[in-house]
Amino acid sequence: MSIQEKVNLTTGTGWGSGPCVGNTGSVPRLGIPSLCLQDGPNGIRYADFVSHYPSGLATGSTFNRDLMFLKGKALGREFKYKNIHIALAPTIGPIGLKAQGGRNWESFGADPYLQGVAGAQQIKGLQEEGIVAVARHLVGNEQEHFRQVNEWNVNGWDKLQKSISSNIGDRTMHEIFLWPFADAIHAGVGGIICSFNQVNNTQACENSYLINYLLKEELGFQGFVVSDWGAQHSGVESALAGLDMSMPGEIFDEWLSGRSYWGPSLTRAVYNDTVPQERLNDMAARVLAPFFASKTVNLPLENDLPNFSSWTSHTFGQQFPYQHFGPITQQNWHIDAQTEMSDTVSLSIAREAIVLLKNNGHHLPIDKNNGLRRLFVAGLAQSSDKRGFNCKDQKCTSGVMTSGWGSAAVNNPFVVTPFEAIKERAAKRGIIVDTNTDDWDVFHAEEQADYADMSIVMVGSYSGEGYIEVDGNYGDRKNVSLWNNGNELIKHVANRCRRTVVVISTVGPVDLEEWIDHENVVAVLLTAPLGQYVGQAIAEVLFGEINPSGRLPFTIAKKSQHYVPLVEDLTQGFIPQDIFDRGIYLDYRFFDKHTIRPRYPFGFGLSYTEFLVFNLKIREISPPTEFLPRPKDYIPLNSAVQDDICDPEDALFPYGQFQASPGVIYPYLFDEKVQLLEDDETYPYPKGYNKQHKRTPPVSGGGLGGNPALWEEIYEVTAAVANDGALPGAYVSQLYLEFPNKIVQSPPKVLRGFEKVYLEPKQSAIVKFKLLHRDLSIWDTQTQQWIIQTGTYKVYVASSSRKIELVGEIEIGTSALEPAKI
Repeated sequence: MSIQEKVNLTTGTGWGSGPCVGNTGSVPRLGIPSLCLQDGPNGIRYADFVSHYPSGLATGSTFNRDLMFLKGKALGREFKYKNIHIALAPTIGPIGLKAQGGRNWESFGADPYLQGVAGAQQIKGLQEEGIVAVARHLVGNEQEHFRQVNEWNVNGWDKLQKSISSNIGDRTMHEIFLWPFADAIHAGVGGIICSFNQVNNTQACENSYLINYLLKEELGFQGFVVSDWGAQHSGVESALAGLDMSMPGEIFDEWLSGRSYWGPSLTRAVYNDTVPQERLNDMAARVLAPFFASKTVNLPLENDLPNFSSWTSHTFGQQFPYQHFGPITQQNWHIDAQTEMSDTVSLSIAREAIVLLKNNGHHLPIDKNNGLRRLFVAGLAQSSDKRGFNCKDQKCTSGVMTSGWGSAAVNNPFVVTPFEAIKERAAKRGIIVDTNTDDWDVFHAEEQADYADMSIVMVGSYSGEGYIEVDGNYGDRKNVSLWNNGNELIKHVANRCRRTVVVISTVGPVDLEEWIDHENVVAVLLTAPLGQYVGQAIAEVLFGEINPSGRLPFTIAKKSQHYVPLVEDLTQGFIPQDIFDRGIYLDYRFFDKHTIRPRYPFGFGLSYTEFLVFNLKIREISPPTEFLPRPKDYIPLNSAVQDDICDPEDALFPYGQFQASPGVIYPYLFDEKVQLLEDDETYPYPKGYNKQHKRTPPVSGGGLGGNPALWEEIYEVTAAVANDGALPGAYVSQLYLEFPNKIVQSPPKVLRGFEKVYLEPKQSAIVKFKLLHRDLSIWDTQTQQWIIQTGTYKVYVASSSRKIELVGEIEIGTSALEPAKI
């Protein structure tokens, strides 16, 4: 490829300058079309006739590996129908550090192991269907406040000088924040998005230590790193730091300007020797590598073009609808991407994501034989927002929740509302139903509740991405309270109805303390955003057609001060510093460390049946080693790739061949003024930058996801589970490890396995966990490698982080540790 062709692959054509949210330049000479990058993790953004799947947080709540994979597979099939090449999915950051974090609903829960397994499964499913997966966001994007300068000029935020800096320690970076990215890379993910924030006071997308060393050296990442949309803040520096693709192409907040840090600027930088051609070759090769690395993913052909437009819903329109420019062409073909698999997977996840938190007196499932003839449904979360199901980017928050808001939101093809589904089932059972969607007229709700045999109060808590504000919530939630007067509605209804059931749809932890111990609140269901089948899934659980099997993917505290607070103002400076001082003590680990009793622990969830867990067995598969073996040397660089001769005339805009479109970013120079270095001059590269290739990876590297030895199975743990109740149901068995505290302190327990098993009454099954070398390892900051300590490892098989069913031990002594093979 020529320099311009390679630059074209690395630079987005600009916001709105193509059918997708992100579009690279094309290479017509080689038949490579513009590559289409499209959100998102829960369905195809800005498209019609597509499914709206349950959120990442709901998917994590299922604790079902198979459903995590099938979600990726069903998503991939729909992306394929729309001729999308690269899916901006899954979300495995934020990690869920902050309960109020606006984008927590996009990822899988507040635990790195859970995030890693779920992300890897979705990646495998997507790429099995021929779609390149891109994991997001690397790393530390734990709040939306201050992620970008000039995103909001309110509350004094106009004084913001740089993005907030997420300051993360070495061990925390490895054991918490990079952990799920290692899983993603091991699963073969094609791309990774770097985040808006700074990491340790360097922008994430120009942080060489993060990208070049941690990601590409330690974790052995072979694909491309793409900027979040507008997260690139430099040209040469970001290229040298390891960024491989700029999206959408322009400088942040200068959309449609045609101004880019790359494009013609990158071409000029290569010509004047400030960016080595070898780095540009690496960038282009990384963009193309995912299309050749898998048997199921192929490089698109010239006619494999998207059959929809992100910018208009009309069938015909101008070539560039966003710029109001160009001839009238067909923009949308309205291809129906929904399949039977879409419906099955979407509904299955929604069903299995619902968590039963409370069921005093076993008033659920609803049964007419228990004297229940009148049902009252209260709360605006039971039906659609008055503006409909599809406000732009799903910022409607006065109705049923299908998702949070922002770039991961999807247009609903339809929504089964909770009231609609409840009413249908009640009618079949001869139960009459009353309703009230005015959450502020609590006295009218009281009157209705007084006549009801059971009341169902439907409430919610919403959040989303930081570019959208709803009721003073700039992405992040202002607090962890219920929205729309929810607490008052619950209390007033419960005061008048002795059987009150609360159904909460939420993007994260919520404060339940005002009413959770009310004697008339007999049952509580909690769900993350459930997508298009939200109402059907909730009604099926309420009426016992489905036995709830969801588990909390986060801890619900009794006191809001037990959550990590947001950085909400600039009183400490105009470059806000977010010190991640909880370190490795994320979520339940913090509560365990300080012996704080939560309201509901991580992994908690009730069932309509009872389970027994017994017969723990632990078997060694392979002897553990204290240190990792030295990885193999890198394969020598392909010397067949030669540098191009840099004649500025070759890079000039081809004026005679086509006319430039406004706002589109091209790789060409518009004049010949290229300042070439003299023969005796060299560009002053950043300190530590070396154009010479390393021959050996670090000890922790050497393979996809790190040293191959980390992924070896060394122990097998099994236990028996029996359904001891009268109803069929699914049980989530969770495995936690307690490490010996010899070298450094570790949390009282960390999740290292989960399995979900469905059992008929009196049926039993064996659950099996494979412990990898990395599962028993800690990151040693002194030797900069993963090590296994000697000592006693406690093995807990549990039904939540606080309810241990079985306890075993793994004893690793000096004699048990084999020397590493060098």
